[in-house]
This record gives sequence, C-alpha cells and structure tokens, in this order.
Amino acid sequence: MSIRSNIGIPLLLVATFAFPGFALSAALPHSLLQEDPGEACQAAIESQVWEDVLAKCEPLLSTLDESDQDYEFYKENVDYAHTTINYQNQQQCVESAQAGAWDTTLTACPAILDAVPDFFVAHLFLGFAHQGSGNQDEAIGSFEQFLSAADANPAMAAQLGDQITMARRNVAIAKSEMGDRAAAIPLLRQVAEADPSDAEAHFRLGFALLQEDDDAGAEGAFATVIALNPDIPQLSQVLFLAGQLAYNAQEFDTAAERLGKYLEAEPEGQYATEVHWMLGFIAGRSTDESGMMRHYGAALAADPNNPNARDANYSLGVIAFNRGQCSTAERYFRAFMRLARGDSRAADVEDMILDIEDGVCEGGF
Repeated sequence: MSIRSNIGIPLLLVATFAFPGFALSAALPHSLLQEDPGEACQAAIESQVWEDVLAKCEPLLSTLDESDQDYEFYKENVDYAHTTINYQNQQQCVESAQAGAWDTTLTACPAILDAVPDFFVAHLFLGFAHQGSGNQDEAIGSFEQFLSAADANPAMAAQLGDQITMARRNVAIAKSEMGDRAAAIPLLRQVAEADPSDAEAHFRLGFALLQEDDDAGAEGAFATVIALNPDIPQLSQVLFLAGQLAYNAQEFDTAAERLGKYLEAEPEGQYATEVHWMLGFIAGRSTDESGMMRHYGAALAADPNNPNARDANYSLGVIAFNRGQCSTAERYFRAFMRLARGDSRAADVEDMILDIEDGVCEGGF
C-alpha cells in the first residue's frame, strides 16, 4: 500500500513501531533528555520533509545491521528521500534555467550533478547561468563540460542535437570575442555547417579568418552573410570588409556593389570615409565624373590630408577645369600643390593655375 505526495511520486507507507521506554522523573535535568533516534526518524518520515529524513534516518541506518528487522524499512525511506530530493533539484535546475533565474540555477544544478553525474545537461544550464551572470570563463568551462560529456554519451547526445549546437556556438563566439582564434575557427566552422543560416557564426568565422590572413576563406564567409541579408548589427561591417576584400582583389564591380550598400546602410558610418576613397577610385577607372566628384569630394571633406588626397585633388581639379568651373578647379589644384612634392604633374598644374589667374578656364586638357 502506498500514499502519494503532491508531486505525484509514490511514498512508502510509514510503519509504526513501539519502542521500550520508562517514565522520566520530573526532576531529571533537561540536558539528559535525549530524542529517541527511531522516533525522530519515524517523525521525519511522517512529515515527508525529505531533508529531515536524511538527517534523522541516515545516521540511524548506519548503526543497523542488514539483518535487523527495521533495516529495510529505513533504507527504503532513505533511498526514496534521496530520489525525491534529486528529482526536486533536477526540476529546479531545469525550471530556473528556463526562467533565467541564474542564482537559483547556480545552486540547484551543481547539487544535482553531485548526486546524478549522468544528468550532464545541467552543465549546459550552468553555462547559461554563468553567461547571464557575466562570468565568461566559467560559462565556457561549463559549456565545454557539457560537450565533453555529450561526446562520451553518444546515445544521449543523439537526443541533444540542438543543445549541442547551442553550446558549441556559445563557446565559439566566446572564444572569438576573447581573440582565441585557434580554438574559435574550427568551432565556428562546425556551427556554420550545422546551421548555414546562422549569419553571426559566418560573420565571426570570416572575421577570424581575415585576422589569420585567409582572405579567400573570409571572402566566402562574408559572401554568405551578404546573401543571407540578415538583420544583425554586424551587417554593415561585413559589407565594408567584403567590399574591401573585393577592391584589393581588383574585383571592382563586386566591390562597388558591396561598398555602395554600406553607404546606403551607414552614410555617416565608421568606415564611410574609406568607402568614399575606394568608390572614388572605382568611379575614376570607369570615367564616371559624377561618381568621382561625389565620392572624392566627400572623402576630401572628411580627411583632406589622407595619402589619397593628392590624386583626388588632381582628378577633381581637372574635371572642374575642363568644365570651366574656375574657382573650384583652382581650389583643388592649390590643395594638390600643397601635397605634390616631387609629383610629375606639378608643372602642368602650375600652368593651369596661371591660366585660371589669367581668366582662361575653358576645357584645359
């Protein structure tokens, strides 16, 4: 016969036993009154407070022989108390992690791992708790313990595919943020292969590969992010870096497309001036005078002493001179001369400045 607790787990029927005793004198000092261990254990069992059962019954059980009449009864209740407490801790570990109650998670999950090491998913929950508490090193350690345990338990791991991918992703991103590219790159590859739509994983993989001077690998990762066109904060950075890679590879059409999208997204962004320099050069290759005026003009306004400023001032001065825009041409030419030490074009520019001063400014070249 059994009764049930409020969590639906069967409880053992509590037996009652009579213990021999004697009448205590009213004058007996209170310090000599001792609680009977059997009665204390029995009371704890009846209360269904399982921590009390362990505290009262386990010491008593250790004093009994297996042949003793009460041994099996106490053992069953002690075992059941352990099972119930473990179940409660397991539930608390899972539910607190799901609720983002990290302090509770950090208490409940280690308790269940101590009692039931096979419940290794608790390491995953601890990883989230440490991450949520801002302890990155502890988070990485917990995620790695989870992944190691999963590798050692292939049957269980087969049921935890999403959780394994999540843990691996968190470790990979944390490692990349810490600059540990040797550890991050293979993990990021695994994450990107497991979920080809994970734009952030592709971005971080591309960035790590770029830092390792693997331009081809970085280009592939960035191209994937651009194709996904995700709503992530790193997209503008991807457009710039991918555009720069294409520019350096002299793939100017691709570079112009990516860099143009960067300016659409971030017209005043961190890399806007550098993008204008590159787009100004690309426009010059295709004799797009309007593009040169727009991009070189913006770049010069932001950074007039840039190493590219001399060529930009020369090109814009010639365009303005040929259009008969004398004052504009003179401004660019004088800026060019300020930067033109040793430049072979300086003599021609000086002649054009003299022509402008003489009022001649009608299609110089």
